[in-house]
Amino acid sequence: MKNRIELKHELQNFTGTETWWRHNLNRAMTYTDGVKFFAENAGGGAYWFLDVVATEVFPMLKDEEFIVVVLHSFDNKARLSADDGNGRDLWQRDIEYTDCPEGVWKFYLTDNVLLLPSEY
Repeated sequence: MKNRIELKHELQNFTGTETWWRHNLNRAMTYTDGVKFFAENAGGGAYWFLDVVATEVFPMLKDEEFIVVVLHSFDNKARLSADDGNGRDLWQRDIEYTDCPEGVWKFYLTDNVLLLPSEY
């Protein structure tokens, strides 16, 4: 399990993707190598985060071209939020428990792909 500093440092190394991963619950959503790395290494695993994005945020792409998804983890809890990239809030959800390292983890959702900002 990686700590916050290790995870942030390793995520900065992702600047593109070699593989597009298809989400199992929402086959229309794909994600990048960097997002997969995050899901595998954030705490004991954060595939739950991908599930929430795929089922609750991804449907907003029919009305929004670009969505910023933020996972703010603190005190073993998390707040997920989505905005339009210009500060207009679209969605928010609180998570009662997570072992995701504390911090603010940002992702972009556009063209049916969830990616890290460094992969955009």
